[in-house]
Amino acid sequence: MTESVALMTSIADSALTSKLHAVTLEPELPVRPGDITADWLSHVLARKVKTATIDRIMAGTATKVFVTVTFDEERAVPVKLCVKGGFNPDLIQMMPFVVMIYQREVDFYNNVAPLLEHMDLPKSYWAEHSSEQGIIIMEDLEAARHSFGSPSKSWSIPNVLTGIEQLAALHSRTWGVRNADYPWLTSDYDQALLHLMQTYDQVVHSPGRPTIPEYMKDQDRMTAVLKKHYGSRNPRFNCLLHGDSHVSNTYLVNGATRFLDWQMIHIGSAFHDVAYFIGGALDIKTRRRREFDILEYYLRTLEKLGGPCLSLKDEEVMLEYKKSFLAGVGPMMCPYEMQPKDWVFPMAERYAAALHDHNVLQLVEALP
Repeated sequence: MTESVALMTSIADSALTSKLHAVTLEPELPVRPGDITADWLSHVLARKVKTATIDRIMAGTATKVFVTVTFDEERAVPVKLCVKGGFNPDLIQMMPFVVMIYQREVDFYNNVAPLLEHMDLPKSYWAEHSSEQGIIIMEDLEAARHSFGSPSKSWSIPNVLTGIEQLAALHSRTWGVRNADYPWLTSDYDQALLHLMQTYDQVVHSPGRPTIPEYMKDQDRMTAVLKKHYGSRNPRFNCLLHGDSHVSNTYLVNGATRFLDWQMIHIGSAFHDVAYFIGGALDIKTRRRREFDILEYYLRTLEKLGGPCLSLKDEEVMLEYKKSFLAGVGPMMCPYEMQPKDWVFPMAERYAAALHDHNVLQLVEALP
């Protein structure tokens, strides 16, 4: 997704001058797919691996290496694993700050995931990072016959509600979290989006782009609105966010929505995750008809799981929710080099409609 690349760019300056993690003893981690051997897996899994066969490799910001493992045990059956990390040395050499993304997800699985008792996450069997790498060994979701989320068609309300339950589980458990609670977690999301805004005019005015209101095609105005939104977020709603909670970062377990790809976690307003998910999951007509029912369900689930008691009648709640649809500016300006047209079109048009329906630009501009 566009934001993940921008996030890496925005943290480049700090990454090149300091390290996020103080590593006293550097673990020896594989740097290429071929380094993922039976011996290495035996060592990190603390279980003798007889054979390890690489089935396929999925390139991306983080590379996913799918491996079939047979343990050296009587009646052992082959096990499908996904080894995720920075296995493209050329990419890391070109953008050394990309390592921060791998480290961030490792730290999520090691430091945050064990606390989330009401969340259903991909099974992680081992996760570690060094100053130059970050690797997670997890279940192969595709081999487990789970399906993956797509914006190609509108989601059902039950699918959206199970996703909302998962976000409420994350938010309730981390409500009121402070930067000091997670010193390894840098806050670079805002700067990442503002960095992308430098190409906004060029992208939204190019041929073959989705239809969005003309007044949203003004780079200077949109940038100013984003800056004001970032500066006016209500700290009352701070918690740990998934950060990139659109439908393509989900998978479904027996029809229930679950979230994956935890590389953009940060501390911020809970309604960022909520609006970003709702706005992209539902077609425009369904969102207009049901969004406040879904938001009410989120608030009740949040309270049920130990979070605060909030109400749709609270003006601060409604303001924060409406403003948070600005998370959708990322898909609106996503170039086709990053995502295909059949992804960009529904996402951009859905978020633009939500911004228009809630008069978000005017709402933010009217703030003191």
